[in-house]
Amino acid sequence: QGALVEPAAVALHSVRMSKLKAGDKAVVFGAGPIGLLVIEALKVAGASEIYVVEVSKERCQKAQELGATAVINPAEETDVVGRIQELTNGGADVAYEVTGVPLVLKQAIDSTSCEGETIIVSIWEKEASIQPNNIVLSERSVKGIIAYRDIFPAVMDLMKQGYFSAEKLVTKRITLDEVVTEGFETLVNDKNQIKILVASK
Repeated sequence: QGALVEPAAVALHSVRMSKLKAGDKAVVFGAGPIGLLVIEALKVAGASEIYVVEVSKERCQKAQELGATAVINPAEETDVVGRIQELTNGGADVAYEVTGVPLVLKQAIDSTSCEGETIIVSIWEKEASIQPNNIVLSERSVKGIIAYRDIFPAVMDLMKQGYFSAEKLVTKRITLDEVVTEGFETLVNDKNQIKILVASK
């Protein structure tokens, strides 16, 4: 359980730094480990609806298990933004971008309502192009977050209440000798895996 404190802190910090209020609607782009933890953090914050956009069917299923209102798979849904706008009746209050994929940033911004907010949680390896008018004309805002600020105690208190459960999020345990083949390679090739723990012995 302790191994999830740091990544859960990233997720909780991203929600804390957003303008989301209890009862608001949120959308999470990307259901990898951090994205799934953002779902949990949104539940803590009282989001009334949590939509998730993810291409991996296995991770879509995990998002639903964690309480996503609905999951949208871009491989099956051609108009992701239109679908979110329809489901939320005009757009999400806050979108969380957790993929680092250039196209997804634009989708996240466009999926929010007038005066909506997009939180960029991911770290980027490439530049992303956006149309500033999509922000200006709807008075949207975009904010980036990095890591967390002294919220480990809050995360651990929430864990005591059952949030950020290792039972739900740790999908495999391996030894140090297996870290390459059963760890890194498995995470790259097997989207069933969320978090893999490494034991020193």
